Amino acid sequence: MSRKRHAAGVRPRAPHRLTGTETAVIIVIILTSTALAWGGMDPNIVLQLLASVLLISVASVITLRFGRRVPLPLPQV
Repeated sequence: MSRKRHAAGVRPRAPHRLTGTETAVIIVIILTSTALAWGGMDPNIVLQLLASVLLISVASVITLRFGRRVPLPLPQV
């Protein structure tokens, strides 16, 4: 960042930190996959489930992040 922008009062954005809910979801996913693998489920299936969860979460984050920027059309009466 250049000194001019810093001197002008523009502060850099703070990095995103996980909230309690996000942390709880990550822990539940890890514990569930560990329990499935320990319970005798095929490791390939556990990895496929984790990959599915990853894709769904990335799609959700992208939708929520960019969905806010698009104004919703007002219903016409």
